[in-house]
Amino acid sequence: MVLQRTKSFMKENWIFYLTGAALVLGLKYFYSQADADQLKWILTPTSRWVSILSGISFEYMPHTGFVNHDIRFIIASSCSGVQFMLIAIATLIFSFVHRAGRADGTGHMVKGIRWTALSIVSAYLFTILVNGFRIVLSIYLPDTLEKLGLSYEGWLTPNNLHTLIGTVTYFSSLLVLYRLADFFTGKKTHTDSAPGNPYLPLLARCFPPLFWYFSIVLGIPFLNRAWQKDFQRFADYAVLVSGACLFLFFLSFLISRARRGELS
Repeated sequence: MVLQRTKSFMKENWIFYLTGAALVLGLKYFYSQADADQLKWILTPTSRWVSILSGISFEYMPHTGFVNHDIRFIIASSCSGVQFMLIAIATLIFSFVHRAGRADGTGHMVKGIRWTALSIVSAYLFTILVNGFRIVLSIYLPDTLEKLGLSYEGWLTPNNLHTLIGTVTYFSSLLVLYRLADFFTGKKTHTDSAPGNPYLPLLARCFPPLFWYFSIVLGIPFLNRAWQKDFQRFADYAVLVSGACLFLFFLSFLISRARRGELS
């Protein structure tokens, strides 16, 4: 019975999963080869959003990105947020395309195409929104820490701080996006009310975005043998990203428990 349902499920949805995989891998390859000129479709609205948030103006330099010379800051291709957009697309398509619009009676193929298109557009707009806040934090937070007398010592190097800002901003936003999609597709995760084990609701709520975040941020570079170029640097990066995500995972658990009135 389970095998038959699995076969039926895959038969109905394989085209959308294949489309999602091809889209993510294709954009990942394009992004790895692209410079700022080829990424203006996301860098331009991102720089404008950063200007609105911060009041800092940027000018475009070909092949480089959007630059402000006064603060010596560049919104370059590495700041585009494309990688987060790929994570968001994968999370939305693979987690929800099989049940999006289930209650409206629309044909499965139509609703799948509709959700796939909506996932791409939503991920693009959400990336610009989130990435703008991340960039503003990257501009102001180092100076703020320095004014507070918190200098860079030990493991808290400028690179590690930059990684932490990105990971915390992106992963926490991905958790929010996942819950929003879960709500709007009209069906809560089936373990939300699972009796007995209080960890099951959190696992159901956090595992898919955690899986896709790790798969794209760490998994693909690992398979591409990025660790061979500088193993120590890759290992330090992986530990820092994993630690930040697990901390947010635990924080989500505490918030979930508090909302249910289970914390004293």
